[in-house]
Amino acid sequence: MILWFIITAVPLTFLALYGLIKSSFVKPVYDLKSGPFPFVEILIPIKGIFPDQKTVLEGFLNQDYPDYRVAFLIEDDRDPAAGLLQELAMQYDNCTIVVSGIATDCAQKNFNLVAGLKQLQRKTEIVIFCDSTNEPDTNWLARFTYHLRHGKAQAVTTFRQFRPNPETIGGVSQAIYGSFVLTLVLLNPKPWGGGTAIRREILDRLNVAEVWSQTVVDDLVLGNLLERNKIGIYMDSASMLVSPLRNQTVGGFLAYLDRQILFPKFTNPGIWCATLLIHLNLTVAIVVSTAVLLLSFAGLCSFTSGLASAIFMMGVSLIGFLLWRFSSSSISLKAWMVAFLPCIFLSAGVFLRSIFRNYIDWHGRRYYPGKGGRVLRISVIDPS
Repeated sequence: MILWFIITAVPLTFLALYGLIKSSFVKPVYDLKSGPFPFVEILIPIKGIFPDQKTVLEGFLNQDYPDYRVAFLIEDDRDPAAGLLQELAMQYDNCTIVVSGIATDCAQKNFNLVAGLKQLQRKTEIVIFCDSTNEPDTNWLARFTYHLRHGKAQAVTTFRQFRPNPETIGGVSQAIYGSFVLTLVLLNPKPWGGGTAIRREILDRLNVAEVWSQTVVDDLVLGNLLERNKIGIYMDSASMLVSPLRNQTVGGFLAYLDRQILFPKFTNPGIWCATLLIHLNLTVAIVVSTAVLLLSFAGLCSFTSGLASAIFMMGVSLIGFLLWRFSSSSISLKAWMVAFLPCIFLSAGVFLRSIFRNYIDWHGRRYYPGKGGRVLRISVIDPS
């Protein structure tokens, strides 16, 4: 039991401590008023309507940066978000809409991004890819591009924190899982949710549009491409974004988790395998430890075994607490700890299911990826 604690809980504890220390004490300081300020384009794929969408999107259009444009990328003008985007385009001079059409050889999000790359203005020097559900502050763009503008990096990535309202099991579980993934991103920076900023000449030189036009996900594929070409990625923890989650259900969390787990299965199998083993082993260890602890109270097993189980469960609780401190979110500690074990068990279930899945469901389509995330086949999901 003690050995199980060492190989299961201790590495996760140190990982959470590492993230907490790095996010708390390694805080870059930026002079946001110092130039240069090259022209920047933000590409934001959009599918459908969500609560507070206008407020979130206006956050990107009201940045304190002198020269930039936001391109909202949609599949077709029948998308429910099209009306709102037209309203924003009439209201803001730095807003444009790109209609991509239907993807046939890659994920629709990738297809939208490729369409956005094709319409970049000639003067664009920095390109940012960002999800439409992320909420920036007014200085976010100047801060996020700082290292690129001053020649300190060629590619910069950041992550996001989920803000559930209300604090449902599904919403808080998603925040917990996001906090766990963030520790991995801090340890080994890769684009994975949040946002990515990159110099335009790198996108052209590596022919990112061609790679995306064949694959199932954008960020992990881009990270692998940069790594193969020995281009370092700077993780900017000071530019973290917030993703509001309104009335998130357990089913909604599972749908999110399904994609997050399956994407690396095809693009980064090493990451998928390692996290699968961590979650499954931790789940089995928690179940066994709980059973042994209950049997010890009933006098059906030794005091030593019960003590080891108690120590293990205290270690698991410590991991949950450290991840809560690390998340820097407004979620209450009570709601976080209540959702912690359900998050572990639900994640383990999705990881287990992912072993037998060879497809990814995403916005009404089923993608069948092969090695490296290359899309082999696409089918439409029957809504019934």
